[in-house]
Amino acid sequence: MRFARTKNTLRNIAFGSVNRIINIVLPFISRTVILYVMGTQYLGLSSLFSSILSFLSLTELGVGAAMVYSMYKPIAENDYTTIRALLNLYRKLYRIIGTVILIIGLLLIPFLKILVPEELPPEINLYLLYLIYLFNAVLSYWLFAYKNALLQAYQRDDVNSKIASIITPASYVVMLLCLFLTKNYYAYVLWLPVFTVLTNVLRLILVNRLFPEMKPEGEVSAELKHSIFKKTTALIGTKLNTVVLNAADNLVMSAFLGLTVIAMYGNYHYIMTAITGFTGIIYSSMTAGLGNSLQTDSLETNYRNFEKFSFINSWMVGWCTVCLVCLYQPLMLIWVKKDLMFPFYVVLEMGLYFYVYQIRKIPVVYKDAAGIWWEDRFRPYICMVVNIVLNIVLVQIIGISGIILSTVFSLFISIPWENYTIFKYVFKRSSKTYYGKMAFSAGTMLLAGFVTFWICSLFEDSILSFLLRMCVCVVVPNVLFALCNCKRPEFKEMMVMVQRIMKRQL
Repeated sequence: MRFARTKNTLRNIAFGSVNRIINIVLPFISRTVILYVMGTQYLGLSSLFSSILSFLSLTELGVGAAMVYSMYKPIAENDYTTIRALLNLYRKLYRIIGTVILIIGLLLIPFLKILVPEELPPEINLYLLYLIYLFNAVLSYWLFAYKNALLQAYQRDDVNSKIASIITPASYVVMLLCLFLTKNYYAYVLWLPVFTVLTNVLRLILVNRLFPEMKPEGEVSAELKHSIFKKTTALIGTKLNTVVLNAADNLVMSAFLGLTVIAMYGNYHYIMTAITGFTGIIYSSMTAGLGNSLQTDSLETNYRNFEKFSFINSWMVGWCTVCLVCLYQPLMLIWVKKDLMFPFYVVLEMGLYFYVYQIRKIPVVYKDAAGIWWEDRFRPYICMVVNIVLNIVLVQIIGISGIILSTVFSLFISIPWENYTIFKYVFKRSSKTYYGKMAFSAGTMLLAGFVTFWICSLFEDSILSFLLRMCVCVVVPNVLFALCNCKRPEFKEMMVMVQRIMKRQL
């Protein structure tokens, strides 16, 4: 079955964008309220527990990605028997995963004081707070998590976005209201598992309505089980590397620099992840469609699409990087004031972090869509070891910069390896031309960044000046990108695609 890939992608992006705005504005308000009502230590604790539970999610070991990929072929062939059997296997595995997370999480309790050596507010019980976060994480696996595979494989992530657009505002209203009325952090976090239950139950109801014939039943063939096991084994490293990249920074910061630095870094990282959240909507919306395309379209068609999407991604990532570097400090000055701001060189490092992290996303999306994790299985282990070692060494030499730059370096060494895998196993051609285009895009971004930053530096610090800087960041880089790229065939293809989408919407 060739489903409506463009329609589904646009629908996912539209509803995902609405949900992303909600997930930027409300956590921003929440962080601000916690910061001013409760203090920086509470922000640090929240970031720390999130990092610990990210490590615990390693128990999932890439099962979800392998299961979703395994559905692409039976969906294309309308093989409902296999899809139902996969759902049944997925349900069993997630129940086991949730139980293992609970057991490991409980075993970690004696080691919490090592990660939080400093004194906490007297009303906070570190262990009780941790158990609430742990229980919330376990519930997300136990309660119908397997249903999400259908939404991803059929490119219907918009359903998740709709659910979140209802539950998320309700949860923040209730949680922040309780925080205001009681000034008690427990009254805030106790609602987390309640809304996790509501989210999963609502997803179950909607998925059953969309796919009433998709009941978890039957057994997967031995051959397909072996394929899933092989892909899951290969995904272990990718999963480990992703979690280490996102969680190790906070754990090292807590051990060496303290909760206040975690809170400061969390504010900067929050702004960055707000942007990656928007771009992530696009990547996740594309993956199932590309998986379907790789099953049904020619190699040449897929490669032309890869070049087009890579060009669009480089433009988008370059523009966002320029905006981050030019607007980070003015925004922080308005939001958290000077006492909780890092020096400007940290802003440059965060900009580099964002660029390297995002510029590799299209090859990664194609790798996931093609399911070629086994061919790439050694890369994440090397990157992970490099990241951890450099984190621990450099944090003791150059502080927060050491943590950021170690992450940047571990991401940077992934790029040639990921590209080699994609070009050898998917497109079956040389990647030299692609590297030349990447270099040109990076040079264009640097030029646009210098010009935009110089113009922004002419404004004084104020809310009005911040708004003017935003206008400059919207116009100047994009004009320069258009001038530098207008002769490229990818630019013309992008414009044709935009015009086609606009006509369809109108």
